[in-house]
Amino acid sequence: MKRKNEAHDIVIESITDALLILMRKKPIAEINISELCTRAGVSRVSFYRNFSSLDEILIKYLKKCTDDWWEGFSKKEEDEFRATFWDELLAQYRKHEDLIHLLQQNNRTYILKDHIFSCCGPKPDHDERMAYICALIAGAIYGYVDEWIRRGMKDSPMQIDLRNLISLTEL
Repeated sequence: MKRKNEAHDIVIESITDALLILMRKKPIAEINISELCTRAGVSRVSFYRNFSSLDEILIKYLKKCTDDWWEGFSKKEEDEFRATFWDELLAQYRKHEDLIHLLQQNNRTYILKDHIFSCCGPKPDHDERMAYICALIAGAIYGYVDEWIRRGMKDSPMQIDLRNLISLTEL
């Protein structure tokens, strides 16, 4: 069983790596599944067994890049969470700067937005007030990160205390 999972992981990694390599050479709109599979050394069946689209590769890869960090970070005590959120979030995106730039260059920053909303946006079990608060916070985080990316991810923007952002929801 382990051997089968390893083979599956290698296929996923090969397809993902091939897409990123191709995206460094040309826009994603010019990449087709056959070309991707040839570059990855896998069959089209392997592609469709794992993904429904090129965007899905990027979505799963972004999730893989940040899930371990988010899972641990989101369990921090509230004061530590608020004090370190921006620095750690931006550090994660800097760590995967190549991916972030490829998303931006290919008009795929909505993948980043969707990812942020899946982490800290409204959940089905939230009451109405909490759902709106989470939507507001997730939207603000995305807007902040998107602007930082547009400005080249060079410097950390002026530190924004998450408490100030959250306090807006208490008005």
